[in-house]
Amino acid sequence: MRKLSKDFIKGNEVLFIGYSSRNSAYSKGIYQAFANHNIKVYPYNTKENATYDVKVYQSLTELPKIPENAFILLNRENTEKAVKQLIGRGVKRILFYNAKMADEKLLKECEKAGIETAAGCPMMIYGTGFHKFHGLLTGVK
Repeated sequence: MRKLSKDFIKGNEVLFIGYSSRNSAYSKGIYQAFANHNIKVYPYNTKENATYDVKVYQSLTELPKIPENAFILLNRENTEKAVKQLIGRGVKRILFYNAKMADEKLLKECEKAGIETAAGCPMMIYGTGFHKFHGLLTGVK
């Protein structure tokens, strides 16, 4: 898994897996940061009866298309389930929120499926202020 860099997300679409109603301010911030850089975001969360401020897809079959980029903001167990659902569906790059979300076995599955992986918060590239500064401190280029 590589460190997050500005050139990791290619194209102008991303599937945001784990868009949260519970931590809505953070999810909205990431969503907006992508959108401010002309990246169309497809928020995704399988929880039913949650209230969101944007259209959130609950099934991959609901999506108008599955983007080549995915950003995952889930716990480790749910990350594994999500990755298994993405394999074979045209996803070429997965950005994990942090390196602890994916173990070596999962990373090898991604590699075998031709999926490039990286770890880091997208706010360090697409955000502003403290987030950008944090990216600078952690070596995001």
